[in-house]
Amino acid sequence: MKRLKAAERNTSFLNSRVKNRIYRYSIDGISSIIISLVKPYCTIYTPDRMVFSVKYQVRRFVLGPNDADRRIDRILRSVLPEIPLSALYRLFREKAVILSGVKVNGSARTHAGDILEVRLASESACKDSSIPEADAVHHRGVIASEALRFSSMLLVETPDLAIVNKPRGILTHGPGGIDVAAHAYYADLIAQSLAFIPAPLHRLDRNTSGALAISSSSSGASRFSEALRSGLIEKTYLALLSGKMVQPEAWHDKLQRDSSTGTSFVDAEGKNAVTQALPLISHDSLTLAYIQLDTGRTHQIRVQASAHGYPLAGDVKYGGSHLPGGYLLHCAMLGIPAGIAGPEPLHVFAPLPDDAKKTLSGLFGKKIFDVLGAFQTELTTR
Repeated sequence: MKRLKAAERNTSFLNSRVKNRIYRYSIDGISSIIISLVKPYCTIYTPDRMVFSVKYQVRRFVLGPNDADRRIDRILRSVLPEIPLSALYRLFREKAVILSGVKVNGSARTHAGDILEVRLASESACKDSSIPEADAVHHRGVIASEALRFSSMLLVETPDLAIVNKPRGILTHGPGGIDVAAHAYYADLIAQSLAFIPAPLHRLDRNTSGALAISSSSSGASRFSEALRSGLIEKTYLALLSGKMVQPEAWHDKLQRDSSTGTSFVDAEGKNAVTQALPLISHDSLTLAYIQLDTGRTHQIRVQASAHGYPLAGDVKYGGSHLPGGYLLHCAMLGIPAGIAGPEPLHVFAPLPDDAKKTLSGLFGKKIFDVLGAFQTELTTR
């Protein structure tokens, strides 16, 4: 057997002490976590007799109607976003999640009126989390302003859905977007739920205007999303195209997305995209067309119109001719089957923005308004 030199023996001895020390601290660290979940205030002794105290807090929540029939782990991920996922599931393993008096695992389903209790170790249980009054006043003012903005866009509102007329130049999601205004308008509804937040249920590009559906209940959001995936939501657009379209066309393509450029393109390996195009009126090298989407790919109308020789006028990203103010693409109607927004089918028409009407009347004359009236009548009576 190899004889260790004095220096090696000392190093080996020190290494073993370090290992034991790490092990002891690890065990005590785990114990302190367990104790903190059992006792609201307790004293912990480390191996070196260092003393510290741990508190925990029990957070209680009442589940509202929009929290019903959901997995409890999904609810917790919404109400405790600051907790890492691994720590959240440890709460279930340590029986620190109680639903209406019963300790549950993450797959438990919820009911409206359930009481959710979560026992959390807290280093900041006594910290003052109040908002300065000046900031609170400013916040309330912003909420009121955004709620008013949402209200001005409303076309139809039911207990489950709202349909708004999105202006051109506004994001669907993001800073200053429709989602921000929806959160303000439904602030009271959000306060009654742990995990449900009203939000847009599909997307319109920043420079696309028109009808946009917003969820106002969890069940409505689920039904609409399922209908959208199944192709049951009817979306009808008005588009100003470059070129003279003389007869209806059906565009069948496969589209790919290039995330580096933010564009889509036709590619044999892409996803199916089906669009119906019907010319309403033409003048010189421009056509106002009625567009029916059978699928919902990103930039679908813009890329398919360009690929088939009719890029949107003003859509320079996809080869369109110059048009002051940019391209005109407007979701004129949403058709929603019965049982989603209410017991009856719902067809919601979104009026064209004033600037779009001005552009069209300048190009086609006042007869354009007769054309648009006939277009809406046709949709209504189909």
